[in-house]
Amino acid sequence: MKAAMTEGDAVITAYRCHGWTWLLGATVTEVLAELTGRIAGNVHGKGGSMHMYTENFYGGNGIVGAQQPLGAGVALAMKYR
Repeated sequence: MKAAMTEGDAVITAYRCHGWTWLLGATVTEVLAELTGRIAGNVHGKGGSMHMYTENFYGGNGIVGAQQPLGAGVALAMKYR
């Protein structure tokens, strides 16, 4: 999927999004720090495996199916920008 993406494409995913976080710009150090709850993580150790974010990557969600309406909202906001 990453190979098919173009500049400016956005992604939202479900639970355990650390692989996508790394693919979309976070460093390995930031991902590992986040997974272990450290301040050096990409969301300062508060997100763990579910809630990591980078530019144009809107993380995961622990609620089954929640990424669908959230993704629709992100798409609508991007369209209006």
